[in-house]
Amino acid sequence: MPEFAPVRLPHYDGLGPHSLLADVAAWTGSEPMHRLLALFGGSLPGTGTAEDLAYLEAFSADHWDFRAGRERHETAPQPLTPAHEHFATEAALALGLGAAATPRLAHYTHVLVLGGLVASCLFRTRFAAELLASGTGADHVTGVGGFRPLGGADLESAALSGIDCGGYEVDAIEASLKRAFSLAGDPLVDEGGDPLLDPGRAWKVATYTAGPTTVRAVAAPSSQPGRRRADTVDTCRFWADRVVELTPGDSVLVVTSAPYTAFQHCDAITHMGLPYGCTVDTVGVDPATLPEPHFRKQHTASGYLQEVRSAIRSMRRLYHTAYATAQTPIRPVESAAGRRLTPDRPARRTDRRRG
Repeated sequence: MPEFAPVRLPHYDGLGPHSLLADVAAWTGSEPMHRLLALFGGSLPGTGTAEDLAYLEAFSADHWDFRAGRERHETAPQPLTPAHEHFATEAALALGLGAAATPRLAHYTHVLVLGGLVASCLFRTRFAAELLASGTGADHVTGVGGFRPLGGADLESAALSGIDCGGYEVDAIEASLKRAFSLAGDPLVDEGGDPLLDPGRAWKVATYTAGPTTVRAVAAPSSQPGRRRADTVDTCRFWADRVVELTPGDSVLVVTSAPYTAFQHCDAITHMGLPYGCTVDTVGVDPATLPEPHFRKQHTASGYLQEVRSAIRSMRRLYHTAYATAQTPIRPVESAAGRRLTPDRPARRTDRRRG
């Protein structure tokens, strides 16, 4: 059975794009990637990182895309031989898709908790609170969600956990932050748009104070409001540009779940690290090891392969962004303090009692 040495994910401390190009090249041409391709009949062209990534994206679309437009939680496991199951899992873990539970720095300017289903909101915010309680420092903690209406799986998790999550994902991340950080009192709420009639243009920021740390729940407007709700990239850009004064020298710790660590880490560097000159680290909690049976989720080999494809696509975006930055240096985005919280209209500011 294979035993692969771990391959480091791209490492970024806000000091320029050149090391990123080398890191992406090393990941793309690593032994577990070569061996995983060979298992499914593929082989890298070896003519350059850009060409290798283009090949990997096309190959993974043919062999490892099991979603077919569905949400992750709606995708059934695909049958593989026992040997393929084990090999694919070991390769994916070596490529950085496993849990990474130890932050690299002692202190971060921002901890950014990515939302999702109610279960994910609950255990990711709890993990973030545990990190801070165990000694990791942070000036600000933000949970990002969206105006996605909660579905059956969300409501079941909320009922099992005894938490009132409201009607949208952003409500769930806010309720989860309140529980994880023992938040009390009235939040300051800034919002715009109507999430029921026009969710693509709606946005919201709820701000709490927890001792020396500011805790926020954020939902963003979509960059394509006529076509879809905001996605994670829209939300992170809105948070960086409109909610906080993200500047060079800041550090961001992204909190997510395994096996999404690799692709979300690359996306965070692409959309926050490079444009703003910030250090970006990512940690992931493993749902397979959670204490609650109703949260626990075992990963399948086909699920890992799907997320290897996600990582490939994000690596490709990161590579092209870093390459363009290396060719034409771009000044980091300046502080957006003068235009915060105004995506399309002045903020409506209200003080609301919650809970």
